Amino acid sequence: MNMKKSIIYIVMLIAGLGTASALKAQSGLQMRLGYNPAMPVGTFKDFMGKNSFRGYQGEISYPLSANLRIGLGVSFNDFYEKHPRQLYDTKDGVVSAVVSNSIQSTPILIKANYEFTKAQAIRPYVGLGAGFNLINYNQYFGEFNDGKSAFKPAFAADAGVNIPFNKLTRSAGINLGANFNYQPFNYNELKNLNSWGVHAGVYFPLR
Repeated sequence: MNMKKSIIYIVMLIAGLGTASALKAQSGLQMRLGYNPAMPVGTFKDFMGKNSFRGYQGEISYPLSANLRIGLGVSFNDFYEKHPRQLYDTKDGVVSAVVSNSIQSTPILIKANYEFTKAQAIRPYVGLGAGFNLINYNQYFGEFNDGKSAFKPAFAADAGVNIPFNKLTRSAGINLGANFNYQPFNYNELKNLNSWGVHAGVYFPLR
């Protein structure tokens, strides 16, 4: 799965969920779309020294109460780093090569978000998510490629603020926040794909 295919799958999934939700015409359904860059941490940072500025997220949620919403979230991050040519020791001897690392991560999570207040113009919230991650790993060693695709568990925690456009309805507005992603992945020198990031976007009702 390459980056273009991952983006297509995300758009199709979000569009499908939005269409199905709109047809059901359930009151209170909300969609959130945003930009979501990510920064590797831990062993992932040792492997991937570059941040991902190709990150996107979408979420559809339904209110269980005035402050609590649950739903389905999908995000995507594309990590890529190219190292300058250098010498490497291999079983066949010393070789000179350009090494590139490429990882695409697509978590699909059940999400729960809790807003602390509904009365203020700026409404802080916290959120948790759990689900699965579609992973595409490639390491290019000169003309040779070590590739692996995987389907692994994934977890996320985030916090931020919602800023409504309208003080009366408060059904649409701007979303700002930060998130931490726990994504197990044990392959070669990698033990996980953990990252933290920031997100900015909009939310709006589906009816």
